[in-house]
Amino acid sequence: MTSDDQTYPFDNAREVQRERLRALEAVLDAGTTAALEARGVQRGWRCLEVGGGGGSIATWLCSRVAPEGHVTATDLDTTVLRELSHPNLEVRVHDVLHDDLPEREFDLIHLRLVLAWLVEPSRALRRLVSALKPGGWLVAEEMDFVSVVADPRMDTESAALFARLIDAHTLVLAERNAFDATYGRRLFGDVEDVGLVDVGSQGRAAMWRGGEAGGRAWKLTLTQLREPLVASGRVTAPEVDLGIALCDDPELSFMSQLTVAAWGRRPPDA
Repeated sequence: MTSDDQTYPFDNAREVQRERLRALEAVLDAGTTAALEARGVQRGWRCLEVGGGGGSIATWLCSRVAPEGHVTATDLDTTVLRELSHPNLEVRVHDVLHDDLPEREFDLIHLRLVLAWLVEPSRALRRLVSALKPGGWLVAEEMDFVSVVADPRMDTESAALFARLIDAHTLVLAERNAFDATYGRRLFGDVEDVGLVDVGSQGRAAMWRGGEAGGRAWKLTLTQLREPLVASGRVTAPEVDLGIALCDDPELSFMSQLTVAAWGRRPPDA
């Protein structure tokens, strides 16, 4: 994400956002580390973690490439990342669309839930490819909200409220922050188009429940977007508050967002 082109609606300095980052890590990290392991991440690699957020993947990479390897973790807001302490970690404030990166530097570049916030995701990908060593891997992950739907066994009223809130959330972020809730389905094609080889992709989804990590992630998202949601006129304040409470209720069961991972390797002779 970039400071000039977007206004990211979640403030890493707030405790509610720290909790949201932890909830997202709980539901996403296993899939992320599996994708990274499949690319052969090993001791001695130099890695770049873009939009590092809460730092769990940067921490995993530090352990994986130690002791000779090195990890650079970047974000526009490094409040949480700077609390990490690893001897082979550098934390840097960085705008992926505008700030320079060293060329031919990294064996692996990973980014998760970054590109959908950008006006020009393809330009960001091209800049990142230039920072890869020949033969280095790019792994990107983005969500597609097409799959978010309540379990049909839920009561009709709660399911309808949940659906209204998801739709309102998606429209508000698109209007206020140019967020693309369907970017997951575009990711593979964008990765293909930047000159990588051995390109592949995989999607993953799960049933999430209120009160568990997936429900908490939605609760903390809606909590931070409460005022913009109400101001949009698409939902009322009581509806948002009921939805936030519903995300704590184990009776809420729903299909998660589809998280799409796409990867490719810079040609060895490029």
